[in-house]
Amino acid sequence: MGLFRRVARGVRPRRPAASRSTVHDASGKRYRVVPVDEAEAAEFADPPRKWPRVGAMAGAWAIVLALGASVAPGFAASGSEENDDPRDEPATDAKGATWSYLRYGSNGDTDLAEAALCGDASPELTPADLDAIRQGYADELGGISDVDVETGDPTATADGISVVGTVSFISQSNKRDEEFTVTVQERDGSFCVSNATQPDDESEQPSIDESAEPGVDPEVLATDFLRSVVLERNPMAATAMQCDSYSGITAQALDQAMIDWAAPDENPSGYLNAIDPIESGDDAVALFEVEAVIEGNLTEETFTFQIGVQDDCVASLEGGEGLIAADD
Repeated sequence: MGLFRRVARGVRPRRPAASRSTVHDASGKRYRVVPVDEAEAAEFADPPRKWPRVGAMAGAWAIVLALGASVAPGFAASGSEENDDPRDEPATDAKGATWSYLRYGSNGDTDLAEAALCGDASPELTPADLDAIRQGYADELGGISDVDVETGDPTATADGISVVGTVSFISQSNKRDEEFTVTVQERDGSFCVSNATQPDDESEQPSIDESAEPGVDPEVLATDFLRSVVLERNPMAATAMQCDSYSGITAQALDQAMIDWAAPDENPSGYLNAIDPIESGDDAVALFEVEAVIEGNLTEETFTFQIGVQDDCVASLEGGEGLIAADD
């Protein structure tokens, strides 16, 4: 068998010399050289390039990239209205303006608190002052975890709309409250803050002459009278402020007129929008014109009254056309 294998190997046909071409490198290694099949290379060769077309395509891409670079910043700067910060919107009522000023000022957002101010405002308590109050409580309580603001009902004054707000500085286990009085102005349908103060503790102290009784402010008395009926719905408290010689619309009649004005099953309320002194034919009577806003669940309406104050009591109430019946 061994002899057969040697004979078989000896009779293998030799390859053509061209297919066995070899070369040697400097180290003595051998490499086989295979001739190129010209027909096959021509079949799979790269297609010829059309250089004018290549240049046109490159120019088109350059234009597209340039337009994208110029338009992209516009898309980035623009955005839907849903992305606008609602805190930047102007307040739509006096309570909202008060809340914004006290909340943002007491929470360190002084820029937003400044935005709630009227353009010509110079408040006694600035946003920086509110932030200083917060910092003081943060040091006292070991940090502030939340700030809460509650606002009272608006009251018309000679300086604008007055709203009392209470700011609560809350830590993990303690709370400190601060009360503020904020004056709001209405301008072109929006509301802004013109002043902010805190109660003066010294003003609450009795004067040196304790026997002297302070005089009654007629404007404050007129405001308290209507506020008792329109806002607090307490005609009995207003009746106690009437003079013995009182004339005109009684507190009970005004309260009943509000009930009749409202829709069935509604509990109307309201607030005073403005109070201004007007000329009185009697030097002993201080006369004021007051705008009262009556509110139902879905509607509200403004009525004008004239209220007279004499000494320390309310002498008269007239007006309210559209709310008060002619025979009241």
